[in-house]
Amino acid sequence: MERVRAAFRLFLLLGHIMSIVLVILGIICLFIFILPLPGIVFNIGSALGIALGCALILYGLFRQKLPRKVHKAVHILTALALAVLLFFGCLLFYGTKKQPEDGHPVTMIILGCRVNGSEPSLMLWNRINTAKRYLEEHPEVKAICSGGQGDDELIAEGQSIYDKLVLAGIDPERLYIEDRSSSTKENIAFSKELIEKEDLAQDVILVTNDYHCFRAIQLAEKQGLNAYAWPGRTALYLLPTYFLRECCGIAYLWLFG
Repeated sequence: MERVRAAFRLFLLLGHIMSIVLVILGIICLFIFILPLPGIVFNIGSALGIALGCALILYGLFRQKLPRKVHKAVHILTALALAVLLFFGCLLFYGTKKQPEDGHPVTMIILGCRVNGSEPSLMLWNRINTAKRYLEEHPEVKAICSGGQGDDELIAEGQSIYDKLVLAGIDPERLYIEDRSSSTKENIAFSKELIEKEDLAQDVILVTNDYHCFRAIQLAEKQGLNAYAWPGRTALYLLPTYFLRECCGIAYLWLFG
């Protein structure tokens, strides 16, 4: 009997420990997804991450009062969610690896990103620097600086990219500005018009952040372009938010085009 009681006490202790672990994980999750908010626009990735953190905390606090059916449903949903995230993670990794062979003629499209006033955001700086290095190593390549002007931006994203590349020493004769777009789909569509108008190389290499490469390639191929990607790294503290956002973006693209 004493052994049964000891086993029961151990079971209760493990249950309390698991509850505490879940609450701690929830708090960490909230920290990870709230931390970037002052520097980025609140998006679906932020919302999902914050919702996940709250769910972990609530489940940790009340798990011992919930019926077994609820626990079973939570375990199934967790397994499905992890499988889906692993699948999307493999797709995003694959997108960063589709790159042209040296000497293959391409036109670079630098995809715009948020401008803070008139200065590039952290992620846009990343794309600009990534493009600069590639253009320095491939002097035959011409580039389209793509991105329109948002309501809270003082200049168009494409103009900001162009200005910074010229300041960095890239010959302005190699650069074109596309400043009408407001989405990745429009970035590519309007850049395609420039490619045809200026008789540039038909294959494109898309410069964007690593998490965004796969969907950008998919959008370009839907518009009849043979597309490659040249990824820039994303700051680690921003990656969870944009990873979730990108998973939703890919799902939306597949469902609605």
